[in-house]
Amino acid sequence: MKISLVPVGQISGVLPALLPYLAKSGEWTRGRAGVDDILRFVLNGQMQLWVAHQDGQIYGHVITEIKDYPRCKMLIVQYCAGEEDHMQYAEDEMFDLLDRFAKDAGCTGVEFVGRCGWRKQANKYGFSVQSVMYQKFFKEV
Repeated sequence: MKISLVPVGQISGVLPALLPYLAKSGEWTRGRAGVDDILRFVLNGQMQLWVAHQDGQIYGHVITEIKDYPRCKMLIVQYCAGEEDHMQYAEDEMFDLLDRFAKDAGCTGVEFVGRCGWRKQANKYGFSVQSVMYQKFFKEV
């Protein structure tokens, strides 16, 4: 399994295969962002699109953003979705590429918020758990 950064000009070529994964990412936001919003972030260059692929087949995506904090820059994994039975084959390359991309961009590190299931993989690649975000959504606004 390979991970590749998709240049903005080539996004339309992978979009049909990515739509199911983008929809998963949209669902995980619980109404904060939809597929159109996520695509806008990628197409305007605010975020970077990475795809997991093998033999011409796309198995998922990672979408990152370089965040300028007052005293440093961090690479943030904003969205990630893929085939559960395939992503384990991409994780080594994914974490290595994210580290290299972040360092090349002058970032101090990489960060992400994820569900509890990410703990094992995150620890394996040198991330530590500092906090867990819990959330509550009201049924009616």
